[in-house]
Amino acid sequence: MTTHGAEVNWAVIGTGFISQSIADDLRLTPGARRQAVCSRDPDRARAFAADRGFAVAHGSVAALLDDSTVDAVYIATPHSTHAAIAIAALEAGKHVLIEKPMAVSAEQGRQIARAAAATGLFAMEAMWMRFNPAYRDLVAAARSGAIGEVRSVRASFGLPFGPADSTRWTEERASSTLLDQGIYPVTLALDVLGRPSRIRATGRVRDDGVDLTVHATFEYEDHRFAQLSASMVEYIEPTASASGSDGWMTVPAPFWAADEFTTRVGSIARALTEQHRTHHERRGNGYVPMLEAVTLAIAEHRTEHPTHSLADSIATLEVLDAVRHSLSSPTARPKETR
Repeated sequence: MTTHGAEVNWAVIGTGFISQSIADDLRLTPGARRQAVCSRDPDRARAFAADRGFAVAHGSVAALLDDSTVDAVYIATPHSTHAAIAIAALEAGKHVLIEKPMAVSAEQGRQIARAAAATGLFAMEAMWMRFNPAYRDLVAAARSGAIGEVRSVRASFGLPFGPADSTRWTEERASSTLLDQGIYPVTLALDVLGRPSRIRATGRVRDDGVDLTVHATFEYEDHRFAQLSASMVEYIEPTASASGSDGWMTVPAPFWAADEFTTRVGSIARALTEQHRTHHERRGNGYVPMLEAVTLAIAEHRTEHPTHSLADSIATLEVLDAVRHSLSSPTARPKETR
C-alpha cells in the first residue's frame, strides 16, 4: 500500500455520530480524500457514502481492509473492538487513526503499538482535544508559568446520554463513562500536572460492570491535586480550570472542544475583576486540526505524531486502568444510609 501522491485516501469504519462528524471534517482537510466507508448494514454504508461524498461503500470490515485504494482508516466502532480492528488494519497495510479510547486497557494499547512498529505504518489515538489550538495554548500557558506554579486542576464531562438501564451500554462493548468521557479530564490533568502518585475513585457502576458515573481525585507528593468527574447519565458541569500560585485559567463548556479560555492573575482585587480571553476560530466540527496533522504525517511517511504519540496513549490508559482498579475496590462505591 502506498499513499496516492500528496493525497491520502481515507476510509471510515462505522457510520454513527462520530463517523459523520469525521466525514464532514475530512471534507475540510487538505490532502484528505474521502475514499471508502463500511458498515455491517450495506444499505447504511451506501447511504452514508452518498450523503458524505465517499467513493466506495463496503458491507464489512474485511471487505474494506481488502480495498487497495484505501490508505488510512478511522476506526469509530465500539470500544471493545478498537484494538482488534486496528491491528487487523495495520496488518492489511493501512494506517490507523483510532477513536478514543484507543483500547480498553494499557496492555491492548501496547499490542497496537507493537503491530504498528512491526508494519512501519502510522498509528494514533484520535485524541483531538490535544490538537485543539485553544487547548494547546492553555497547556502551554500553564507549563510556562502564566498562573505561577500550577497547584490544581478541575475538569468534568457529565451529560445524560441515556438512562442508567440503557441496553445499548454493555460490558461486551466495553461501555464506560471512564473510557468515553473520563479520558478527557484525565488527559487534561496529565498534561498540566503529570502522573499522580495516588488515585482515589468512587462512582456508580451497574451490576454488569458498566460504569455510569466516576469521581476521581489525583494526588501528588507536593500536595497538588486534580478533581475529575465523568458521567453518561447525568449533568456534571462540563467545564475545566487550572489554578496556580498567581491565578487561574477557566475553560467553558464543553471544555474538550472549547475554542477559548480565560486567564485571571495578580492581586486578589485584580484577579476577581479582570480577565484575559484567548480565542481561536473553530474549524468544522473541531476535528480538522487533528485530521490535517495526521494526513500530513502519513503523506510524509511518518509513523507517529509528536502531539499525541502511542506512548502518550498507553500512559493515559495505564492511569485509566488505575482509576478503574480504585473504583472496583470494596471501599470505592458509596454505601446507602438510612
